[in-house]
Amino acid sequence: MVLRQFLNAMGHVVFTSIFIASASGRGLEKLPKPKNVFVNSTNMRHILRWSPVRVPVGEISYSVQFQGEFERNHKKTWVAISECSGMTETSCDVTMDISSDVDYDLKVRAQLGNITSKWANLSKLFNRKETNLTTPSLTVKGSGGLRAINVSDVKKNINARIYYWEKAADQQIMNTSIDQNLYSIVLQKGVLYCFQAQLFISEYNKFSNHSDPVCESANDVPDTISKETLITVSTVLLLGVFILIVSLFLTWKIFCQTQSAWLPKISTPYIPNFDSHRVDVMSEEDHSHEYCHVVQVLLQSEPLLSQCQALPREESPHCKQIQTAGQSTS
Repeated sequence: MVLRQFLNAMGHVVFTSIFIASASGRGLEKLPKPKNVFVNSTNMRHILRWSPVRVPVGEISYSVQFQGEFERNHKKTWVAISECSGMTETSCDVTMDISSDVDYDLKVRAQLGNITSKWANLSKLFNRKETNLTTPSLTVKGSGGLRAINVSDVKKNINARIYYWEKAADQQIMNTSIDQNLYSIVLQKGVLYCFQAQLFISEYNKFSNHSDPVCESANDVPDTISKETLITVSTVLLLGVFILIVSLFLTWKIFCQTQSAWLPKISTPYIPNFDSHRVDVMSEEDHSHEYCHVVQVLLQSEPLLSQCQALPREESPHCKQIQTAGQSTS
């Protein structure tokens, strides 16, 4: 089984090589160029399409190039689209390359191995102003008096106009323009409203067809909150409170464990209690406990000598020295 698949694959490769060699010997025109090249442009999305090139064996690849007004009139060059080079599909999205409101030319060619076909161009130049706007789809959702209106295909350069009116005779049709898919409106309770949408491109003065009317009343959906919604909201709130409590508890635990590192304890210095140490301070008027001695000051030696002479000899052992000192002084 494996041998048979291998032989089939080898035969396919050999046959393809023979076909390419024969085609190269007879010229490039033997690989036909793509046909029916055109641009399908819808809602500002531009797709280049063409018919596939048929060959007996092998896989055909394609390459696409474009030329804007500047390249055509000034540079005389073509710009290759890298995303569409060597591709096997028969379509190429050229939306990003067609970036202005000028005429563009596009071309595509086929390739098989080293053999390439001639370029196949558009039958006429393409301008993105020719894009077609499709009829949008409109959906209305909501509860109570509030409605959310969703319009499809609203994008860059494409806006939508919403028409709404009360479904009654001789009622004025109101409208509003939006540049996004979603639009909200408040309905009067008990009144039946109808809605329509339309796409438009203001720069090109181009409009799509109107969507089918969608009619709804504010009474279609009750204003009361459903049981499921109430349970969901209550569950979310309880879960939020639980997470908050757990977070606060963990924060407190972490703080208690790390506060010794953040806030180290500092011992206060010892201050003695001076009230327990009573100091007896003697007042200036209290002289009852003083011990006083009478001191007699003699300014000269003569009175001292006279005092010594008046004393008995036994009581004045130093008088001789005082007398001697007095004599030498005299």
